[in-house]
Amino acid sequence: MHTLHAQNVVLGAGAMGSAAAYHLARRGEPILLLEQFALGHDRGSSHGAARIARHSYADPRYARLMLDAFRAWKELEADAGQNLYLRTGGVSLCPPGVDYVAQVALSLQAIGVPHRRTTGRELHRAWPVFDVPDDTDVVFEPDAGTLAAARAVAVQVELARALGGERTQVLEHCPVRRIDLEADRPTLLTDAHRIIADRLIVTAGAWTRQLVPNFPVPLRPTRQQVLYFRPPDPATFAPGQFPVFFRKGEGDWNDFYAMPAVTGWGVKVARHGGPDVDPDAVDRTIGDEYRATVRQFLRSHLPSLAAAPIDRTEVCLYTMAPHEQFRVGLLNGRPDVLVASPCSGHGFKFSCLVGRVLADLTLLGRTDLAIDLWRIEPV
Repeated sequence: MHTLHAQNVVLGAGAMGSAAAYHLARRGEPILLLEQFALGHDRGSSHGAARIARHSYADPRYARLMLDAFRAWKELEADAGQNLYLRTGGVSLCPPGVDYVAQVALSLQAIGVPHRRTTGRELHRAWPVFDVPDDTDVVFEPDAGTLAAARAVAVQVELARALGGERTQVLEHCPVRRIDLEADRPTLLTDAHRIIADRLIVTAGAWTRQLVPNFPVPLRPTRQQVLYFRPPDPATFAPGQFPVFFRKGEGDWNDFYAMPAVTGWGVKVARHGGPDVDPDAVDRTIGDEYRATVRQFLRSHLPSLAAAPIDRTEVCLYTMAPHEQFRVGLLNGRPDVLVASPCSGHGFKFSCLVGRVLADLTLLGRTDLAIDLWRIEPV
């Protein structure tokens, strides 16, 4: 077994890991980036064409952090020389009696982001494809849009290599079997290597619990199912004609989201959340029952899509922490081990900012961003 010594090891090359590598390379740091599968694989949480980006959060702390996240994405676009964000506008909606939209509007008002509170009737007037009850509570955020997900991950790995040169090493198809945290320095064991790290950043998503068994927060990998519908009138659902949207329902497993056809794959629609799953034994097929559930939702919100053909399906993973919070920070008792990416299914829009946070904590031991709500503490 070959022994390697590395100053900064980043374990996992998805959204969080690629962002950490990019930000560390931007600061002149040497990096060893490890990925158990191929770069850009579809086994985790970061693949696919697009993710929603918006300030519209019921929790004002996340809404405020999105101001910093949007700035981080703009800096990445400048470094990359290409656009990753597409402004489409976005709507959040909920039925009467659910206070979600009211909280979102308060958050947007508190951080000074333009928005308009409206109703289901007015939503239909603005976008006739929506057909919801007149008394549906709606808030429109004109600056919401989509991020090119897979491309953003690839760009950050490319920049880490370009900025770091020989100081950036990337090992793909290199699963870590065990992390020894009893040693003086974090030691990672793969099939071919024994890697001794001065500082370790674990961005392993659904595999975090396997690699860090003493992680003090309960984590649940869950299976997320995504459908792409071919609309009867594609122009109606094109960017600029159709917004991203999120619908908060009553009770559990009653939240849905959708986004325009940004890559020719069709209109992306999914229910937010899913059943617990073993990340190493995920069923990649999507059954008739789930398809029927999504079509039922479309009948009551976007009826012109309800009977549309499904051209593509995807399965990805959420890594859920209690109360759908993030968990980012130093592992208890190990100032040389950072853990990030249990981001509860809504983390991609923050990933570039999380990369900056990880670089701050790695090099400075602190960050000036308000991330107290992401603390890694026993629950």
